[in-house]
Amino acid sequence: MSHWRRTLPAAASLLLAATACKPAQQQQAQQPAQPAGPAPGSTEWKIQDAASAAPASIGGAATIMDWPSAAGAQPTQLRAGTNGWTCFPDVPDTPANDPMCLDGEFMKWAQAWLSHTQPHLSHAAMAYMLQGAADASNTDPFKTRPDSGQAWVMTGPHVMMTLPNPAGLAGMSTDPNSGGPYVMFGGTPYAHVMMPVAPVGHTM
Repeated sequence: MSHWRRTLPAAASLLLAATACKPAQQQQAQQPAQPAGPAPGSTEWKIQDAASAAPASIGGAATIMDWPSAAGAQPTQLRAGTNGWTCFPDVPDTPANDPMCLDGEFMKWAQAWLSHTQPHLSHAAMAYMLQGAADASNTDPFKTRPDSGQAWVMTGPHVMMTLPNPAGLAGMSTDPNSGGPYVMFGGTPYAHVMMPVAPVGHTM
């Protein structure tokens, strides 16, 4: 931004001086309005962001949890819910806004993933990420940043699904650029299907 700090021509300097003489109330009226809504990163913002991962009928009544503050720590509840779904706000260490909402079975999956243990599901599990996501890898469930020279795996709005035995997903595409459903973390206990859907605000 150093080019903005160069010496102003004389004419521009005079213009700035004239502007400084305007009545204070006129200058105040020219200030841009502050954006409405909770401050980014606040508890209120996290609740709104987390709920936005799913349709309003789900996110509006879901339990809202915040991500653990450190490895091995437990998530923190920000709001109690009533419908059996759990939503998390934006993952703080990725370059995308990627909140998610999980049903009870996918929550078991998430708890196993966070603790690096084997998921034990009773039936198919579903989750929403209607704001999209950024992942460090499509194959390594525990990679936190892409390898040097590699890009983040950027995904648009999608629904996720997995099975008690993820081996049943073998044979599906594992290409995140295929334009259709594909498997993430294939060949691991955390394999799940990523299914692209219409962006937020579109009819689903």
